[in-house]
Amino acid sequence: MKRLFTILLCLSMAYVLTAQENSKQREVGLVFSNFDNFGISYKTGTKRSMWRYNTLVVRGDNNTEDGDYEKITRNNTGFELKFGKEFRRDISDNLEFRFGADLSFRYRNIKYENESKLNSVVMLKNNSTVYEPGLNLVLGFNYIVNDNIVIGAEMLPFVRYSTGTLETRNRTYSGNSNTYNDVESDISGFKYGLSNSSVMLSVAYRF
Repeated sequence: MKRLFTILLCLSMAYVLTAQENSKQREVGLVFSNFDNFGISYKTGTKRSMWRYNTLVVRGDNNTEDGDYEKITRNNTGFELKFGKEFRRDISDNLEFRFGADLSFRYRNIKYENESKLNSVVMLKNNSTVYEPGLNLVLGFNYIVNDNIVIGAEMLPFVRYSTGTLETRNRTYSGNSNTYNDVESDISGFKYGLSNSSVMLSVAYRF
């Protein structure tokens, strides 16, 4: 009877531990890199394995310098979406190691125009539009402040393929007149590595 009781007790403890291990866990929070790129993060899964959904705003600004003779416009917009999987292992009661991978897509548009107010002609122009699908690894840590608050840091070594166009307008002088030449170039190629923007910090609410 004692042996049967011991076996039942061990099975019950194993079941409880497994249930805790596989219980649903969710996290929603803020992420930022390079201290000027911000986004939101949502994760769902179990204590050991979670799906990752990240939206990171790369940049968004629009500046105009309106003078007496010329108007200069600078516009920089972009965003990045990531979807992936991460796995977790306990290091101590308040520290977790994380590893995994993400699929990503990044869009960027950078525009510069210098327009003459005397004759309403765009004298200089630089406009680039880039699309970047990619893949990054995830290597990071979680510090568990309490049952609900988690602070994270992760490195994201990446490889991306960039494709897009660059439109430029150059001004040349010929006698007393100006000539404007428009050139459109293809900008494509692979990028890989680890930069300061590849290190991401996060603050999340766990529930």
